[in-house]
Amino acid sequence: MNQIVLERESQTTETIDVPTDKHRSLIGRGGETKKELESRFKVSIDIPRQGNGQTGVKIVGLPSDVEKAKNHILDLVKDQEGETIQVPRKVHHTVADNGQFFRRLRNDHQVTVDHAGNKVPPKPVAPTPRSNGGPLPLITDDEDDAADAFTFNIIDLSKSNLEGDIPWVLRGPPDNLTKARAQLAAAIEQALKNTTTGYLVLPDPRTYRYVIGQGGSKVNSIRKATGCKITVPRDQAAGEAIEIVGSTQGVEKAKDLILKAVKDGGANANGGERSFGGGKGAIGSNGNGNWD
Repeated sequence: MNQIVLERESQTTETIDVPTDKHRSLIGRGGETKKELESRFKVSIDIPRQGNGQTGVKIVGLPSDVEKAKNHILDLVKDQEGETIQVPRKVHHTVADNGQFFRRLRNDHQVTVDHAGNKVPPKPVAPTPRSNGGPLPLITDDEDDAADAFTFNIIDLSKSNLEGDIPWVLRGPPDNLTKARAQLAAAIEQALKNTTTGYLVLPDPRTYRYVIGQGGSKVNSIRKATGCKITVPRDQAAGEAIEIVGSTQGVEKAKDLILKAVKDGGANANGGERSFGGGKGAIGSNGNGNWD
């Protein structure tokens, strides 16, 4: 206890000027960068609220820790050169990949992304499900009927009414910006080719296990065969859609392969033990990141 009191009494506060346009790079997505800095240097960092125009960033901690954190932040900010890439608004979410693309840039290149205060375009919404044929049967019904009953809807991004671009401001070490820019350019090019998003709802969410396969083997093979990005819903509640993004032909092929996987999985289970471990919560992530 005495040690804690002594450390608190020994703490100091230092304020450094950081341009407001660099504050985001110190915060990171969800505050991750700020938390990492605080943990690494054992200090507390107070960054002014966005929009108030203040530039002072306060660092609180033991003098030696504050000095190390201050020098690191100043070097970090100095190296955080910004480069703006204009991304077509209609493919913003396809490129962002539910935030996965931002994380890859940060983890692979120490590059962060912001949009210079621009509002992110709305995410495409799946159309109201339209059944491929009558009521959706459960897996306990005939497998052939179950595989033939599904809902499938398509959004064509080439017909999107979203016009113009949104700036992606890349910030990070100069040597890494070139790599990040090339990665983003490739992602934009691919997204412009992947103009179709399909939403496939299966009759029984328990059959999604057949789509994933052991260790994600089945869904990965379908991705490879079609060139599509396929996201299987985590919760697998009734009515949750599998999202398929790719070319029109690729999306249709992926849908057919998914339905075949469901039909084959049901056929293999026929005559065996038909237990799925207890309903909605039984089929969860295997911890290997094979859901998306």
